[in-house]
Amino acid sequence: MTSLRKNRRWLLLVGAFLVVLLIGTRTGWLLSRDNENQITQNDGQGYSIDEQGKVTVSYRDGQIEAAVPLKVDMTGNTLGMGKENIGFFVSEEKTAVVYGFADGKASMLHVLLSSDKGETWEDYAIPASKGYETKFIGFTSQSKGWLVSGASEGVGRAVNYLYQTSDGGKTWEEIGNPNDQYAEHLTGVGFANENVGFLGYRYYMDNGPVIYWTQDRGKSWERLLLTFPASFDHYKMNPLSPTFNGKNGRLPIELIDPDKETVDTVELFSKDGGLTWIFMEK
Repeated sequence: MTSLRKNRRWLLLVGAFLVVLLIGTRTGWLLSRDNENQITQNDGQGYSIDEQGKVTVSYRDGQIEAAVPLKVDMTGNTLGMGKENIGFFVSEEKTAVVYGFADGKASMLHVLLSSDKGETWEDYAIPASKGYETKFIGFTSQSKGWLVSGASEGVGRAVNYLYQTSDGGKTWEEIGNPNDQYAEHLTGVGFANENVGFLGYRYYMDNGPVIYWTQDRGKSWERLLLTFPASFDHYKMNPLSPTFNGKNGRLPIELIDPDKETVDTVELFSKDGGLTWIFMEK
C-alpha cells in the first residue's frame, strides 16, 4: 500500500462546495477491532462481548470497567440480539446501547443509558420502532442524539430507519430516511447536529464510497459526490463512522483490494465544522 502514503493533498468536491463530514462534539467515536468480540474506541473508551454474550464497557483505557445489563445471543438464533446487531456509544458523560428486534408494532427497539460510567442503567423502549440488524447510536450533546436501525430486504437491499432524541435518550422520534433513493447495508453513520447527518453504505453497484447526507433533519437526502485520485480506481470503498472533536474531524474510508484480498484505511479531515474536507495521502 505504499502508493497510499505519498505526500499529496486532494480536495474532494461536492457540487460547488467543499464538504466535510462532521459529527459534532465528542460523538461518533471511531472503533477499532482488537479481536472478534472486543472494540476499543479512539479516546480510551470501548466495549467487549465475551463468549457467553456478557457485555462490558470500559473507560480511560480500561482503568474503569462496568457490566452492561444485556445478554447478547452468540448463536445468532435471536433476531436483533446478535453481536453484530447491537449499537454502542461510549463516553464518560453518557453511554448508550441500542438493541432488539422491532417490527413497528409490539416488538420495539430498546436503549440502555448510563450517565455514571456504567454504575447504573435505565432501559427505554421506542414505540413503533423498526429494524433489527445493523444499529448505530450517537449523541451530539447530553440531550440530543440519534440512532439508526436497519433491516435486510433480500439480496443487495436493506432499509434503514432513523430516530432522534432531545431528552437524553428517554424518548425518540422517527425522522426521514433515504430508503426511496438508496437502500443498502450501512457501514458508518454520523450526525453533526439534529439537521445535518450522513449515512455511509457498503459498496454494491459501484466501488463506492456511497454516502447520503441531509441538511434538513431527514426531509431530503442527496448523494455525497466524491472525486478520488486515479490510483484509487482499483479499490472498493466502504465509508466508516467518523470521529470529531469540535470542528476537527476524521472520516475513515476502508479500501478493499479485490485481487490481493487486503484491506487498508485512509482518512478525510475536517477543520471547519462540516463545510470542507480534505484527503491527504501519506
